[in-house]
Amino acid sequence: MGLRYDEVNDHVLALLREVRSQDFPELVNAKIKVLFDLKKRKSGGMLVLARIIKTNDLMRHLTKNGADAIEGYDYIITLDKKCWENITDLDRVKILRHELRHTFFDIESDDNPYKLLNHSISDFYEEVELNKNDPRWRERVATLTEDIYEQEKEARVEKKRKKKAN
Repeated sequence: MGLRYDEVNDHVLALLREVRSQDFPELVNAKIKVLFDLKKRKSGGMLVLARIIKTNDLMRHLTKNGADAIEGYDYIITLDKKCWENITDLDRVKILRHELRHTFFDIESDDNPYKLLNHSISDFYEEVELNKNDPRWRERVATLTEDIYEQEKEARVEKKRKKKAN
């Protein structure tokens, strides 16, 4: 049984740095771990292209490292790898920006100032405005990714059928 998650490449991290510096300066000191999710995930019947979670004390401990996260990570973003590998950088930026919209920096917090927010609508008002030239981008990307998963499933079924026939 293989692992569910894998490390992302430098290109993903470069895009994250770009999105963070352009749109989320309050997260300049936030430690964000990004991983590829190697398995299809659904929530509410919809394909999950990416998700962000705030780490708890246990996750912070387990993600400690000597370099960039001495005290562990504040957030973990998971990206559907099949989706990521089959879309443009513009759509990748939209996904990262959407996930970072879930963050909130609470300057008055005594312990950890990094929090998570729910959507203000099914998306975020800011994202609707920024994506007005491509309002259904998420649906387009999700459909593409679902098609890839379906083609792979059909190929596996066909391979099993041929194996049985021999």
